[in-house]
Amino acid sequence: MERWSDVEGEIRDRLVGRVEQALLEPFPGRDLLHPFVDRLLRAGGDQIAALLAYGSCLFDETRTSTSFPDFYVLVDDLDAYHASRWHALLNRVLPPNVYYAAFASDPGRPVLRCKYCVMSLRQFARETSPRASDIYHLGRFSKRIALAHSRDPAATRIVCDGNLGAMWTLLPRSLSLLSTRFDLDELILRQLGLSYVGEQRVNEPDKVHKLMRGALPFYREVYADLLDLYARRAGHPRRGEDGRYEQPPPRASERRLTEQLLRRSRLRGVLRWPKYIATVDDWVDYLLAKLERHHGVQVELTPLQRRHPLIFAWPVYFEMRRRGIVK
Repeated sequence: MERWSDVEGEIRDRLVGRVEQALLEPFPGRDLLHPFVDRLLRAGGDQIAALLAYGSCLFDETRTSTSFPDFYVLVDDLDAYHASRWHALLNRVLPPNVYYAAFASDPGRPVLRCKYCVMSLRQFARETSPRASDIYHLGRFSKRIALAHSRDPAATRIVCDGNLGAMWTLLPRSLSLLSTRFDLDELILRQLGLSYVGEQRVNEPDKVHKLMRGALPFYREVYADLLDLYARRAGHPRRGEDGRYEQPPPRASERRLTEQLLRRSRLRGVLRWPKYIATVDDWVDYLLAKLERHHGVQVELTPLQRRHPLIFAWPVYFEMRRRGIVK
C-alpha cells in the first residue's frame, strides 16, 4: 500500500469503518437469506471463509416476487472445496464458477432456489483490485453487498477491503466517462452502471436507478469520501460551492483505458458462457425465464438449439440484440 498523509489516512479509516458497518448491519432482505446460508455452509464445510449476498434480494426497491438470492462463496482452496477436479480446474479459468441450487423446504412451501458463485479468497482479492482481469467482479463488488457469514475477523477484513477496493479501482473509469461538471448522484449512477455496460445481459432499463435508491445514503456517504480521497491524490475533481464537482476534460488515454476494459470484459463475458452450460443444468431455461419475466418475451427453442445453444441458438441471440432486449 502506498503512503497516506494523515488526512488521507483518516478518510480511508472512515471508509473502511463505513463499508464494514454496511456489510454487517441489518437490511430488508436479510431474513430471507438464513435458510440458504445454513445449507450452503453445510455443503461447503470448513473450506468456506465467507458468504456474500448481493443483487436484487437485498433491497425492497429491487426485490420482486420472482427474485431469488444471489451469493458469493469465498473458499480457501478450490481443490478442497470442489468434489470434482474438473470443476476446480474450470474455476481457475475465468472465475467464478456459477451454480443454481434448489433446496427442499417445509411441506407445502415452495422449493428454495438460489444462485451462488464460487471463487477463492486469493481470486477475490485480485479481482477487486487494479489487477482485475475484467469488470465482472469489479462491477458487482463496487455496489453495496452484505456479509451473510464470516468465519473470523480476518475473513471479514478481506471482504471489506475487496468491497472498498472495487469501488476505488472503478472510480477513475467512471470519471473518464463524465463531463467536466457533474454531481455526486451522476457519479454514483455511472459507477453502478459500468458492470451492465461491460457485460452482455438481458436489458433491465430501471435496474441501476433501483439499485441506487436501495442504498442511496450509503452510496452518497462512501462516494463523497472516495472523491475527496481521489482529489487529494490526483488534484481533481474539486467540489464547488454549489455542490457540483469540476474536473478537467478527461484525457484520451483515460477514456481509452476505460474502453479497453469494457471491450475485454464483454469478450470474457461471452467466453464464460460455455462454463455456465458446464456448471448449470438449467442455464438455458434460466435465461428464457428472465426474458419472459423482464420483457414478456416467450422464446421457443428447437430441440437442437436447446441441446447445443452455443452452436445453433445464435439467430435467437442476434434477434434479441436487434430488439434491444439483450445489450
